[in-house]
Amino acid sequence: MSCCNYEMCGRRLFTGTSTMPSLPNMSTIDTKLVVVGVAATAAVGIATYAFSLYRRMQNKIAGLKSVKIEGPPALTLYQAPGTRIYCRGAQILMQDAIDNLEVYPEDVWVITYPKCGTTWTQEIVWLVCNNADTETANAVELDTRFPFFEYPFINRRPTIRKMPSPRLIKTHLALPVLPYQIVEKKPKIIYTMRNPKDTCVSMYHFIKMLTPFNYKGNFEEFAKEFFMGVTVGHGSFWDHHRDYWRLKDEMNILILKYEDLITDLAKEVKKIAAFLDKELTEEQVQTIVEHCTFKTMKNNSASNQSHMQNIGFTRAGMGDFMRKGKIGDWKNYFTPELNNMVDQLNKKYLEPEGLTFDYE
Repeated sequence: MSCCNYEMCGRRLFTGTSTMPSLPNMSTIDTKLVVVGVAATAAVGIATYAFSLYRRMQNKIAGLKSVKIEGPPALTLYQAPGTRIYCRGAQILMQDAIDNLEVYPEDVWVITYPKCGTTWTQEIVWLVCNNADTETANAVELDTRFPFFEYPFINRRPTIRKMPSPRLIKTHLALPVLPYQIVEKKPKIIYTMRNPKDTCVSMYHFIKMLTPFNYKGNFEEFAKEFFMGVTVGHGSFWDHHRDYWRLKDEMNILILKYEDLITDLAKEVKKIAAFLDKELTEEQVQTIVEHCTFKTMKNNSASNQSHMQNIGFTRAGMGDFMRKGKIGDWKNYFTPELNNMVDQLNKKYLEPEGLTFDYE
C-alpha cells in the first residue's frame, strides 16, 4: 500500500540564582509601592501575552466551519483545515507546531482512540523496549516514560524533542492531523482498537469523571452523541478506526485489538516484540504479562493515571480511570434500539473494510 494513504487531504519561567539587592533608605511604604509596581508590571505582561495568544487563535479560526456543543460547558469546535476533524480553538492554534514536529524513523508511536487500551499498550511497549524492567515501571510515572504528545496541561513537545532514541510517544490524534513527517520518516506505529460498544461505555464513565466537562446526561444521550455527533478533538470513532485500519498492510504499522490483549496477552506481547525487533526470553514475556494484568496495573500508581485526580482533572468518588477492563460490559447499558443503531453503523463503516470485533 502506498504511503499516500496517510494523506487525508510551555512557557518556561526562569529564576536567577543571585539574590536581589537590598533597597537602601526606603520606608516600608516605599518598599510596598515597589512590590506593587513589580506585581502590576508582571500582571500586565501576562495579560498582554494572553491577549496575544487570543488574537493569534482568532486569526487561525477565522472563516473555519464551526459547530456548537451544548454545555455545561458549552463549546465551540472548529474544523481543522483539510480534515473532517473538529477541535477546540487552542488545538487549531498549536496545529502548526504539531504538523512540523521533527519525526525520526526510530520513534515508536502508540496511537488509539481514547479509552481503547492506550495505557495498557503503552506499558507493554515500554517494558518490551526496556527488557521487562518492572522496577522502573513501578517507580516512574508512565507519562514521564512515555509522554502524551498533545497533553492538555503542559506542552510536551520540548520534552519529546530532547528524548533519547528510540522515543516512545503516545497520541490520540486522528490520522489527518498527525505530524506531516510521519508519512516520510515512517516511524513504528502501534494502533490499538476496541469494539465500539465497550468503548462507548468506557468513554461515558470517563467523561463523567472529568471536571472540565461536568457531564450530566444519561448513557443513552451520551451514546447517540458519541456515535452520531462530533467528538471533541478526535473526530468520529468510525473515521478514527477506519483510517488507521486502512494502513494495516504498511510495514511500519501494527494493528492490535483490545479484545485480543484480554484473550491472550502473552501472544500479543510476543507480537509487539517481533514488530519492534526486540528479542525477549520466555521469562521476560511472563514478567511483562504478570505486570500488565488489569488488576496489577489498576493498583500501580505509576501507570493507573491516578495523578489526574491529584491535579484536579478528575473528580474524587466518580470511579477510577482504569474501570473494569472487560469485554461485554456494554450489555449492561445498551437498549435494543441503541444496539441495533450501532450494529447498522458497524455495517456501514467498518464491516465493508473487513474490520470486525469480539463483543463478549
